[in-house]
Amino acid sequence: MVCHSVSSKYLYIKLKTITMLKGLLGFFAFIFFLIVLILLLVGGYLYRTYRKIRVAAERAANREAHQYREETGRQRQQYSQRQQPTGHAEQPNDFNGYEQPRQTTTATGETIIDNRHQERESKKIFDDSDGEYVDFVEES
Repeated sequence: MVCHSVSSKYLYIKLKTITMLKGLLGFFAFIFFLIVLILLLVGGYLYRTYRKIRVAAERAANREAHQYREETGRQRQQYSQRQQPTGHAEQPNDFNGYEQPRQTTTATGETIIDNRHQERESKKIFDDSDGEYVDFVEES
């Protein structure tokens, strides 16, 4: 009988130890899956933020490239025209509804390009309500 009671005590302790180990294993598995879930959530947030920044950077680069292409296209159009003799401005031509830029070369050799429309060129800068408007007359 002694043998039976020792073995039953041993089995009881072994069973209790196994049950405790299963509980610890379950706890560690829960902690592990909780950490994996947190890492997935943080990783997803970081990935979405990265994509937003990348898309915004691509849009800004495309906008700058488009603006550069427009500017260089205008410059090519301006400089591809025949230049007039020194001191003479080009007469505006109506080409498909657009006014061609007027160029003037100064005595120092600088070229002035005027892209304004004729109506805007002669438009007053100040309203009548802004005070007295005096036409400038250059004295020789």
